[in-house]
Amino acid sequence: MEILFIRHGEKEKGIENPGITKKGIKQVKYLNKKLKKQKFDELYCSDKLRAKQTAAYVSKVVKLKPKVEESLNEFDGEVIKTPQKHWNKEQKEKYSKLKIFLKSFTEKANSNKRILIVAHGNTNRLILALLLELELKNLIRLQQSETAMNEIYWVERFGNWRLRYWNDTSHLTKKLLGKEKDF
Repeated sequence: MEILFIRHGEKEKGIENPGITKKGIKQVKYLNKKLKKQKFDELYCSDKLRAKQTAAYVSKVVKLKPKVEESLNEFDGEVIKTPQKHWNKEQKEKYSKLKIFLKSFTEKANSNKRILIVAHGNTNRLILALLLELELKNLIRLQQSETAMNEIYWVERFGNWRLRYWNDTSHLTKKLLGKEKDF
């Protein structure tokens, strides 16, 4: 099994449930050029507007209808910075739902399925931590740019997940990369 998880396109500022901007649409169109040649068996997205809009554009090239999954909604950055024992009840429940969702298809990791997930920066970090068994506190350092692609794959021989690539933005022009200047 392979799981490709991407972050949504650039979001509008100052709105509670923002959609993607014109720049975000351009980012997704460049992403689609890269995804066009790939085959996926399932497509999931967060319930947030920016992820649903990104998934709607992506669905046109991967020819799959996005399945909306609330457990993929964005997590507050404090969740990653704070030890789990200090999380509040809501944070623990949300994390538990994400684990249950991932388990629903990763239990069949030996299959040849390719799963595509459109979510958020912190959610993608949590997926990485869960499946690669990493400590959350260190993941805040891992950049997650808009429309960045991240891929993990199952290695049956060793019975574990491996990281193929993280924060791949090779499909974007420098202009579409955004404000991140630290790489």
